[in-house]
Amino acid sequence: MIAILTGETPRLPKVTYYVSSPISPARDLYMTHQESPLCGSGNFKSIICYHKDQAAIISLLNRMWILTRNFEFTYQTFDPSVEPLGPIVPFVERPQSDYNTALLTLPLLSRCTNTTHNHLLETLQSASLLYSRILTCPPIDFPSTQNEVVFQQLCTAFSKCSDDDFWISYPGILLWILLIGTASARGKTSSAFWMFYLSRTGNFSNAESWLTGTAAVRKFLDIQSWIRENRGL
Repeated sequence: MIAILTGETPRLPKVTYYVSSPISPARDLYMTHQESPLCGSGNFKSIICYHKDQAAIISLLNRMWILTRNFEFTYQTFDPSVEPLGPIVPFVERPQSDYNTALLTLPLLSRCTNTTHNHLLETLQSASLLYSRILTCPPIDFPSTQNEVVFQQLCTAFSKCSDDDFWISYPGILLWILLIGTASARGKTSSAFWMFYLSRTGNFSNAESWLTGTAAVRKFLDIQSWIRENRGL
């Protein structure tokens, strides 16, 4: 989390995890999906279900997923044939009681009673704009002053929908939003706010979410690493 906020190289070495036994079926109250623009198959059409602007949400997520894949292959940050460099550490899933922790919500910046507004879509649109800007050439880093207006739009929109059940069903997308928000908050008073939320959301409850979440965070760190190395572009 510190590396994400500061944009610096992680101080701890990366290790590769593997599951030492088959992952047991999820027993959560909600059916959850770990897919996000950072990882997964990109088949959001088969899993996204939302009561408003569903097609727009799916289209937006698909475009961001494709943007990530293009970045990977253009800058060779992904190569399935390369063996991991770090030590392999086993992750053993142990029986756990059912989780029933309420989703941590953010304080409302302002209350909106207009039911025609879709603050979840606005959140995804703001995050997508910040994300696409960092993958352009020349890249615009997340905390850039050029992103200040969009970042404030992200904060406002997310604060109005942070208690939406969508985030419970799609924790991978929530993690993607929080990574963007945390990186964009660098040097701002809102950084503690985003860091606290990210730390709570990053408490993965089982082996599947741990492995997928870790892969997403590493991909995000790869993007930040590329930005550090290409600031002069």
